[in-house]
Amino acid sequence: DLDGINIDFENIYDEDKDRLTTFVGEMCDIFRQMGLVSSIDVTVPAQSSYWSLCFDRKALAEKVDYMMVMTYDEHWASCPVSGSVASLPWVESNINKMLKLVPKEKLLLGIPLYTREWVETKANGKVRTKSKTRWMKDVDDIIRDKKITPTWLPEIGQDYLEYKEDGKTHRIWMENARSIDARLSLVEKYDLAGAASWRIGFETEDIWPIYQKQLKPTLMQTEQTVVEAEKIETEQKIEPDKKDKKKEKRKKDKKNKKDKKDKKKNKHKKKSSDDSLTNEK
Repeated sequence: DLDGINIDFENIYDEDKDRLTTFVGEMCDIFRQMGLVSSIDVTVPAQSSYWSLCFDRKALAEKVDYMMVMTYDEHWASCPVSGSVASLPWVESNINKMLKLVPKEKLLLGIPLYTREWVETKANGKVRTKSKTRWMKDVDDIIRDKKITPTWLPEIGQDYLEYKEDGKTHRIWMENARSIDARLSLVEKYDLAGAASWRIGFETEDIWPIYQKQLKPTLMQTEQTVVEAEKIETEQKIEPDKKDKKKEKRKKDKKNKKDKKDKKKNKHKKKSSDDSLTNEK
């Protein structure tokens, strides 16, 4: 009893780009026959093979009901430098790239419910970086255990924390209710279809009121549009009924008028006949 199906193919050979589009199109045709909503996840536009060039975003957008852009992993797990998973300027920049290829009413903003803890080690004048994926709750535990106060970085729309341990520097660009609120505001700013997140289970409960607050106006607007469309459809349906009724009334009036005329004519004939009989008598 699902509402729809989300398609997520990654690390595809570039030469299979058109095959992917065809395959998705065939699937979506079947989904529509079943009354299911279809969506596909795509990476942000870039020049990387197997990761970005393999998606024909414009053609895929014509096949699916929605397209979710993975606006996260700005700094990925094996990235050589520490950094945010999804800084606000980077996210906004990729929204603009996507809107050149995908209609805004089909585009869903991807929001991460995870971050990375970066551990930097200095050796021979160089910095070696390793990362570990952290859930939102994990970071709250680190803040409490290490007694750290995060610093809000308005230019990237995130809280940042840093601490040193065993000669190593730990850095975290946080995902929390504040950062998610900043990103969800982009949904309204660019009039997008909505948002999608990776993944349920990584979050803290305080983010859901933010989702409700930020996305509710968009949903209400969508519902209003649907209601208005239904109203127009109903009015269009009623209008022919009115025309039919008027036509039927005119037809009935015409018949009544003819009946009256015939009745009057018959009455005149009867009178003439009676006068004739009287004369004969």
